[in-house]
Amino acid sequence: MARLANVRKLTVEDFNGQAWAEKLIVPFNSFIDSVQAVLNKGLTIGDNMAAVIRIAEVNGTYPVKLAWPLSSKPVSVLVGDIYRTDGTAVVLTAAVGIQWSFNQSGELQLDNVVGLPVAATDTVKYKLVLEAKVG
Repeated sequence: MARLANVRKLTVEDFNGQAWAEKLIVPFNSFIDSVQAVLNKGLTIGDNMAAVIRIAEVNGTYPVKLAWPLSSKPVSVLVGDIYRTDGTAVVLTAAVGIQWSFNQSGELQLDNVVGLPVAATDTVKYKLVLEAKVG
């Protein structure tokens, strides 16, 4: 993917030294600096996208309900990091997937987790980092 090139800043001289131009140039250059910073590897999920990162703790009892702060329903929920709450290393031997839904209370609901190396129980608990996006 292409990287956004550095953009030359506007100066008063670009406008034949007209004094009124400075009132326009300063906010314009500031805006361009902000846009350039964001588009050059500065985009984040929480700040720039209609998405959230949530951490869900699972112990084998479903559903697990998570608050949903956005006004639109999620269209995808991806599993990121997975770790055990007791600090034991997790060695995945299969892809971990989740079955999820958006319930009538407006919550993101995990209905099942598959692919964990040891099934989640009251003594074997996992935390899943989830990335949920709206369409």
